Amino acid sequence: MAAPANTAAFSIIARLLVITIILCFSTQARAQAQPETAQSAVKQANGKLTTRREATGKPVPVAGGSCDVGVVVTTGDEFTVQTTGLTIFQNKKTVVPIPGWGLSDLIFARARAAIPAGMSVLRIPYNPAKFPPRNEKDTLKDRLFRDPDAELAEYMRQVAKGTNCRHYIQILNSISPIGSSNYTVRGFGILNQDVVLGRRIFLHALAFIRIFDGRDFAIVRQSSALINLDHSLAVQRFLGKLVGGPYRELPAESFPARPEDAADNLALRDGVRAMLAASLDKTLPLLLGRRPATRQSDTEQH
Repeated sequence: MAAPANTAAFSIIARLLVITIILCFSTQARAQAQPETAQSAVKQANGKLTTRREATGKPVPVAGGSCDVGVVVTTGDEFTVQTTGLTIFQNKKTVVPIPGWGLSDLIFARARAAIPAGMSVLRIPYNPAKFPPRNEKDTLKDRLFRDPDAELAEYMRQVAKGTNCRHYIQILNSISPIGSSNYTVRGFGILNQDVVLGRRIFLHALAFIRIFDGRDFAIVRQSSALINLDHSLAVQRFLGKLVGGPYRELPAESFPARPEDAADNLALRDGVRAMLAASLDKTLPLLLGRRPATRQSDTEQH
């Protein structure tokens, strides 16, 4: 009677041993499977990144932080409707908001197109509060004791705070005298020159470009944005150009009856956009090092 009892006990122990061995192998298999699954996921993720980079042929766009070139557009969305005449009573100037013209987006797009392919580009938002108001009264003391380059470097350092780019491009409004008069035009606008023999209407798009070194914010190069690069601004004035920068004469009826009408005038918008794009496409590649740009030291900027 003892033999059958021993046999039954041995059978139970054997079954427990087999179950234990099976559980051990299953645990090891699951432990090995998890790292393999994780490695497979990493490989797939890396494969997707590689495929994206190879498909586009360009680095992933920079959303912030480090970059090759930072671009800040400080022209603002303004259009000036201006009249000048022989007396001060004829002089009028009205600044009209034109947010729907898309000039800032156009400027950034032309800058992006001029920057060599493969370089990362960061668009830096424009905050007018970071730029001091222009001082229209330039005194002798200011000319003797101010350091404009150091001031510009500090302004750009504040604007670029939180980023780390090798170079920065600022595109801003340019200011030009009107012929030999004491009057000036600035940025984008339309001019009614009311003279004795009649009036002449001129549309202008005046921009200025500065390139800063990203380490010390020293100005590397700067120039007015010009369509005609064969002559300096001084030579162009000598040759009788009315404005130092892109402009064109328009029919008398092009001048808006009310300044605020300019914002909805598609002909004025398209004319400014065309001159602005042409001047940036001509000047930006030169300043970016393809060949030396003509020095434009006789044009004011703001």
